[in-house]
Amino acid sequence: MNKWALNIIATVLAFLFVFPLIWMLLVSLKPDGTNVYAMSDWVHFADLTFSNYKKVITGSEILRWTWNSTVIGVMTTLLSILLSSLAAYSFSKMPFKSKGFLFVLITSGLLIPTEAILIPLYETTLHLNLIDNKWAIILPGLTNPIGILLLKQFMDGVPKDYIEAAQIDGSGTFRIWWNICLPLTKSAMVSVGIFFLILSWNNFLWPYLTITSEENMILSAGLPTFLSNNNMSLNMIMTASGIAAIPTILVFAILQRHIVQGVAMSGVKG
Repeated sequence: MNKWALNIIATVLAFLFVFPLIWMLLVSLKPDGTNVYAMSDWVHFADLTFSNYKKVITGSEILRWTWNSTVIGVMTTLLSILLSSLAAYSFSKMPFKSKGFLFVLITSGLLIPTEAILIPLYETTLHLNLIDNKWAIILPGLTNPIGILLLKQFMDGVPKDYIEAAQIDGSGTFRIWWNICLPLTKSAMVSVGIFFLILSWNNFLWPYLTITSEENMILSAGLPTFLSNNNMSLNMIMTASGIAAIPTILVFAILQRHIVQGVAMSGVKG
């Protein structure tokens, strides 16, 4: 298959993936009540307006929910990367007893669905007096073993010569982790960080159970509650969904180079 055919296929597939976002944006900019299912209505650009965005912003706590989601997402991501990279470095470069068993035990947590641990997790949160608190969402989000699994694969590719040379120079464990392993796995950590951020941003069930006040809600839990309590048209629903999607789209657009590098690399080649 020649290059032109591949380019045409790639363009068509890209359009198919982007089309729902374009449709959501156009519908959100249409006046409330517009028949968005009629092609002649939603491709007509003369009546575009931002009045729907004004209605959603003034009629709900969506900006506060967005801020809460941002704070929780950033804190969860940073702490998860820190803990995952430390654990990944230990499993990859430090010899200790039962390392293989502990690694299998940790990664087996991927087989346990969140719904299976909701009751004990809720009881623990209740006893710690963390209900209706941001830490009730942040702390359980730090236990996802996928970060350890992925970062270990990348740190396995860090040449042992670098580690041994640093040890000969008198570098300790934390200095080797900070000065050698972290810089060499930067793209992988960005990819894992984006994964954690999106996972936190889209988290619905656990925040819905633990956050009881409207001002502490995050976007994924507050927005469906707001939409279900108001008889809103499709235009308004797409407007609210567009506001919720903007932060993640910006993150992906800014960091897409690191995502591609993180996926393409299988480790650091020595």
